[in-house]
Amino acid sequence: MAYSEEAIAFSTLPVSHQIRLEDRLSFLYLEHCKVRQDRTGVIALQGDDPSDPDSLFFGLPSRVRIQLPVAGLSVLMLGPGTSISQPAATSCARAGTSIMYCGGGGVPMYSLATPLTASARWAIAQARLVSNEAKQRKAATILYRKQLGIEDMPGTSIANMRGLEGRLMRDTYKRFAAKYKIRDFKRDTAATDPVNESLNLSNAILYGCAASACSAIGLNPALGIIHRGDARSLLFDLADLYKPSLTIPLAFKHANREDYLAAVRRDMRKSLVKDRILAEMLSVLMEILEPHLPARDDDRLIGGRNNEVTGHTQYG
Repeated sequence: MAYSEEAIAFSTLPVSHQIRLEDRLSFLYLEHCKVRQDRTGVIALQGDDPSDPDSLFFGLPSRVRIQLPVAGLSVLMLGPGTSISQPAATSCARAGTSIMYCGGGGVPMYSLATPLTASARWAIAQARLVSNEAKQRKAATILYRKQLGIEDMPGTSIANMRGLEGRLMRDTYKRFAAKYKIRDFKRDTAATDPVNESLNLSNAILYGCAASACSAIGLNPALGIIHRGDARSLLFDLADLYKPSLTIPLAFKHANREDYLAAVRRDMRKSLVKDRILAEMLSVLMEILEPHLPARDDDRLIGGRNNEVTGHTQYG
């Protein structure tokens, strides 16, 4: 396959020339299609050659072809009946687009593939933060303050803030259940009622956005601040900031609709753009990590005795 000049130019774009995270579309959900690379970019194909018995979509009358704007996309959600080729996944990685594999309607999320970034400075800051208990407690206080909407909490312990968060979540569930007349609601990620399924979907979208924010500056999602022990710990930390004000209200609001999952996806997309959630997630990460950034941002080698030497140099 001969690639166009634009596609070849795109394949060599440095990270610094890509569309900024805060200027991107939040997410795109696809199902029952093939995601492929053609000479102009990444495309989604639905339908195939009806005469080909080995076709994934054998019997469909025609082919639908849609160009995917991966260079301006934060998260690509791939649902049932999808496949993605290696060249298409490579283009997504080059564009800084996170790929999320999920079930029907976006629930549940099975796995996430994230691209790399060019610099390690924010990852170094993250490692410095999580390796120091006192610094981690200070960062956790910042996250709790943002979630609880409290500017200053002098003398408040982590245990007290954790209790405040628990009461906030419990009261939020109770308030919206009463508002939308949902009886006997109990949060259960394995349940199949509309509210729980909608919460699973909207929270998964938040995790995907958080993964994009982390990958944009090269962070490890497993190294959380409040949450620990899960490969998505940092994603949970970021997503928790928006659950009381965003995902919980939407889940209850659309619970009585037949197309509740589609309605939640639409409103999530609107809210993510209107409230600039991606940009805010990135801002929160930078606020927490900036005090721990290294003084240098070039490639270097360990030199011994707490010093470093220039990298990409032949020694000896």
